[in-house]
Amino acid sequence: MLRYPGVAFLVCGYPEPSTFPRDGKYFPPLLKTSSYKIIVKPISGLQWINHYDKNLCTKSLLFSSSISSILFSCVGVLFLIGTNSIRNTSAPRIIEQLEDTIDLVRFNYGHLQSKVDISIISVFPCHKTSKLFPSISSLTSNVNNYNILLEDLSIRKDFSIVHLPITVEHLNNDGLHIRFPYVSILWNFLEQYLADLIIKKSTFTRCIPRSRTAIQKRKKNLLADQIHR
Repeated sequence: MLRYPGVAFLVCGYPEPSTFPRDGKYFPPLLKTSSYKIIVKPISGLQWINHYDKNLCTKSLLFSSSISSILFSCVGVLFLIGTNSIRNTSAPRIIEQLEDTIDLVRFNYGHLQSKVDISIISVFPCHKTSKLFPSISSLTSNVNNYNILLEDLSIRKDFSIVHLPITVEHLNNDGLHIRFPYVSILWNFLEQYLADLIIKKSTFTRCIPRSRTAIQKRKKNLLADQIHR
């Protein structure tokens, strides 16, 4: 499948656009400009691994027709996933799941191999406690531990990390979701990041030096042409 140089893909465990007020669809399924296109797949409740619902399991969705076709055509993918996992799973276990997912992406999508091709968003603050993390302090500790381990994993697996400008003050009363007035901040940040990614990729593609084999082959062809003149 041919890859149009201006396509980026955002996969996020965030509510569908229809759940926002009609005048505030900050996560549009498609954003198209004259120079780039951003495709968004928002799935409320999405986790890296979900053993009970494959529709909420990123690892399973990577091979679904709706997502795999986009992954084959995009120049980069950004994952906004983690908040749904961080409340119910220990940070080291989530990192193991993420590592498996990164390996699957790299194995099945050969064009997504460099650091800028895959971006993971670190988990922003969460105050919605759970049975596993019954206090805000224990949950915050798990969030912080996850982000530290994510940094280590990004070095080992060579992918990019994105830190969102979201703080506790931006959270809704449920301690999990972002207050509506600040969702636009989130979307504007993501849009700018993906637009910059596309520009960076297109510039990189134009500047890639020819391989030594290609250069030697061209020299050989030029020499042959000179001999036969």
